[in-house]
Amino acid sequence: MKKTMIAALLLFGTAAVFAAITDITGKWTGAVLGPDGNSYNLTYVFKIDGENLTGTSDNTLGINAIEHGKIKDNEFVFDISANGMVIPHKGKVYTDSIALDIDYNGTPLHTVLKRAAE
Repeated sequence: MKKTMIAALLLFGTAAVFAAITDITGKWTGAVLGPDGNSYNLTYVFKIDGENLTGTSDNTLGINAIEHGKIKDNEFVFDISANGMVIPHKGKVYTDSIALDIDYNGTPLHTVLKRAAE
């Protein structure tokens, strides 16, 4: 009985920590090195509803809605539509950051986002 109770507490504790890690609701910022060699600031505001991810992206292409966003465990995907392009994003959530891969018109870009102070 005692072992079962300890195992249940460990499982619950692990699930709670994992849930906290994957809660990316809020504002995240970073910069990405573009194909032209210049650095571009990025700001994302994420909203989570179950496995649905919505929000906005703010960068040199303007402020655009996050489309087709899905999050599962610590990985997520979404698109941004800007200037007639669909820009796919794929991310992975870590304890204090997000690694984000962006397919900008066939050019792979990578950035790390940090939670912004509200």
